[in-house]
Amino acid sequence: MSKIKFFIFCGSLIINCCMFLYAQEIVTVSLNKDKAYVGDVVEFVVEAQLPKNAQISAVQNFRLDDFEILKTNINRLPYDNNIYELKFEISAYKTGHLTIKPLTVFYINPDGTNNLFFTPEKSIEIQSLIADPKSADIKDIKSLKKLKIKGSFIVLIVVVFFFIVILAIYIGKDIKEERKKAKIIVLDVRTSSLNNLNDLYQNRTNLTTRDFYYKMSEILRTYISKQYKFDAMEMTTSEFFEKTKEFLPAQVNVNEFKNYLKIFNLARYADFMPNEKEIEDNYAFTKKLLELI
Repeated sequence: MSKIKFFIFCGSLIINCCMFLYAQEIVTVSLNKDKAYVGDVVEFVVEAQLPKNAQISAVQNFRLDDFEILKTNINRLPYDNNIYELKFEISAYKTGHLTIKPLTVFYINPDGTNNLFFTPEKSIEIQSLIADPKSADIKDIKSLKKLKIKGSFIVLIVVVFFFIVILAIYIGKDIKEERKKAKIIVLDVRTSSLNNLNDLYQNRTNLTTRDFYYKMSEILRTYISKQYKFDAMEMTTSEFFEKTKEFLPAQVNVNEFKNYLKIFNLARYADFMPNEKEIEDNYAFTKKLLELI
């Protein structure tokens, strides 16, 4: 009875071994170099012969200790025995005799079930560039060459420098002159406007009230047009007021200025007959505007 059990046990063991061998994947690994330096790109290739019609899953999460995986590529080789190639570009970030530990690779059986296999271990020697002074990757640092500059080139640089300085001085003077001219122009416009207003007032007896007020308005509008660069001559009284009140200084009351402008509208009518005191006050207010605005 014991012999029968022994034969049954041996038979079962043989059958299981055969099944195991039949189902076992054939996996090999290789490296394109046995030695490398830290940071070198090393090609690590895995070839796996899978059961017929089995497929390696495209979704994998590969990790390697002591190595960075730079690139991964999975391809089925054009053979009848269903061989897959997994090609990794890796780079070591430490030195010594390093072992590429087994990777877990998942694949799908023909019946749709999931399966996996492990890659064999592979060792590689990683060297340090600093520790190996004879390394071909390290080039001797050549002594620095002295920079030779010709005397004519130095003279040219000095001449160009002085030319730039002189040009900057002249440009600065031109800017100052333009600013002075602008101020002079403004002063000349104010002075000429005040002189014109004074002449008008001195000769008022030779003019009608309507002409006097028209010319006084013309002097004010001409001055403001030149001073603030807008055409005041073509504006209505309300437009002129809205535009000019932006420039009124604090010494000029806005409502007083608005009532003052209304007088020029009244002066158009023949029955407008201001007395000497009103004419003097309007002249004085116009003069004040020319002096302050």
